[in-house]
Parts: sequence; structure tokens; C-alpha cells
Amino acid sequence: MLIDTRLTFSASQALTASAASTDRIDLETDRDIGPGRTLYLVMNVEVAADATTGNETYQVTLQTDTSGSFPSPADLVTRAIDAGDLSAGSLHVIPVPLTNERFLRVYYTLGGTTPSMTVTTWLTDQEPQAWRALPGAL
Repeated sequence: MLIDTRLTFSASQALTASAASTDRIDLETDRDIGPGRTLYLVMNVEVAADATTGNETYQVTLQTDTSGSFPSPADLVTRAIDAGDLSAGSLHVIPVPLTNERFLRVYYTLGGTTPSMTVTTWLTDQEPQAWRALPGAL
């Protein structure tokens, strides 16, 4: 699978608390994206999520807003993921609804005593069933 840098929300983003993705997508106009094709939010875990105390929680949310500063973001899709499922190298694929506003970003909600993980997250229209790993990839 090819990853377009303009469709990347986080590139090796280290998280230790709740935070927005380092990048956002500007659609340049308020328009629905992907009509006729399913879009996917993909999160690759590069450094496994910490689950040391057992109370750490992790949630990923795709948000949209009319302003790039996200003063009143609307959640498009939210997924809570168990810390045990956030091992290094794991991919998490979330289908995305087709309605949105001009700007898109990902918001990571981390909770508990010592949450942390490092992720790369992007948007794609490539079907997950067609993905093939190459030697040395991700």
C-alpha cells in the first residue's frame, strides 16, 4: 500500500496524553469526500501502547470542522482500542463515513496512569483485503 503524505495525520507521533494529530487535511472546501468508495482511517502502532498499571485507555477519533483551528469539532467516527491490541506493528482500520466539513484531523484520547504509544495514521481508499506486506515494510 502506498501512503500519501498529504493524507497523513500523524507520522511517528509519540503520545503520552490526549492530543490532536500533528497534521490535518484541508479539503479546500466543505465537500463530501470519497463518494462511491469506502474510505479508511488506518493507524499503525510503531511503539506499543503502555499497559503497565492496567488502567490505561486508548481511543482514536476522526474529527471534522469548518475551521483549521478546530474550535467546534464534530466526531465522524470514534473507536476505543484495548491496550493489549495496540502492539508494535499492529494496524487498526476504521471505515470512515462520507460526510464531513472542510478540515479533518485525528484526536487521540489517552487515559489512565501511564498511557503512551507512537503511531502513524493516514486516510486511504485502498481496500484492506488487497494489502500486501513487503519485506521490511512497517
